[in-house]
Amino acid sequence: MAKIHNINDFKDYTSNITSFSHAYLFETNSLQNAYPYIKEFAKLIICGNNYDENDEDNKDICYKIDHDEFDDLYVVNPETIGINTSEITNLLTYMETKSLRTNGKRVYIIYGFERLSRDVSNKILKFLEEPNDNIYALLMTENIDRILSTIISRCQTINFTFDDEIKINENLDNMKRFITFLFQNHNKTIAYINNYFGNLLGNRALFYDCFNEIENILSKNINKKYGKDIDDDYQLECLDNMPICNIINILDITNRLKSLIKQNINLNLLLDRYIIEVTKELIACKEL
Repeated sequence: MAKIHNINDFKDYTSNITSFSHAYLFETNSLQNAYPYIKEFAKLIICGNNYDENDEDNKDICYKIDHDEFDDLYVVNPETIGINTSEITNLLTYMETKSLRTNGKRVYIIYGFERLSRDVSNKILKFLEEPNDNIYALLMTENIDRILSTIISRCQTINFTFDDEIKINENLDNMKRFITFLFQNHNKTIAYINNYFGNLLGNRALFYDCFNEIENILSKNINKKYGKDIDDDYQLECLDNMPICNIINILDITNRLKSLIKQNINLNLLLDRYIIEVTKELIACKEL
């Protein structure tokens, strides 16, 4: 089993790959932090492990993969309980079709594979037992013990282990990018939600952690307005010129909507609502 702890481990491992297996099982203690690595792995499969990011064709593919717009990459992000029938139907159809590119390779990623029911897992198993040419499976799990042994035996297993400090810092950086993008683009942010929350919309606990982090960022920058020293990691330039009353209002919006996360409310709709309400506050701020 390959073990990866950071980007250098990842580069060392992938640089030694001469040919790709048809199926990989990524075991990790943080799906959220492992996911960017998995997408990089998908790029390596699709473009070749010696691809040049400066090549125009590869650059276009990489951009589309990063923005979940590439036809030869299919991502299934199951809800906490499981995935619905239509998602599986679409995935199975995807597995049976070929790329429109000449000799193009197709990749599917299943995020949180342990959440799939036994029946669904067995359907995936059939494709692992008799893989189609140029179709590659990247399965992600935080609990390998809940996965059928027959599936594990047909995959090459890679372990991603992140310590708590890395997990915290990466979540902080991601939420800082989200806030900055929201402040610059307002309602247009709704079209780019998956760039920041796509991996978390099936996990209320992780989603809740993100709103906690947004609260921390806003609170610490409010303290900065009052002349208090704050950690450099929490400094956010887009808040520097915003009146403190508006930041407080946005913090109130964050607190209020965070309280709804643990209720049975659609997280996509909640996030849309958050962006819309914050946008109204940002527009009001500009009109002052």
